[in-house]
Amino acid sequence: MARILLVEDEPLVAHTVRRILESAGHQVEWAASGQAALARLGAMAYDLVLCDLVMPGVSGLEVIQELKRLGGPPVLALSASVSTKSQEEALRAGAKAFLGKPFDAQTLLSLVEKLLDREGA
Repeated sequence: MARILLVEDEPLVAHTVRRILESAGHQVEWAASGQAALARLGAMAYDLVLCDLVMPGVSGLEVIQELKRLGGPPVLALSASVSTKSQEEALRAGAKAFLGKPFDAQTLLSLVEKLLDREGA
């Protein structure tokens, strides 16, 4: 079981992703904004962060950059914008992988497990 922080401003998406990850045995905490995510990151240790890129206020790219600067856990970037530019920006910012929305549960779980295996979580 891994401790995962889900950073997603859309409640329906967050609920769905959380349900998928919890059904696979992971402990999931939800931050509804980039600002809330940064506050949680200072107080808790996570094995993995799933982060939406486009959010009001502190963007997902800013969260990913801060995690990289702090030497934080690996990040799976999520975005409805599946352009090559969005993917490249996320990876340059420090994300280890990118998943475009919408996605199916199996693809999500496969990427999560791959990232956790890489990090030894």
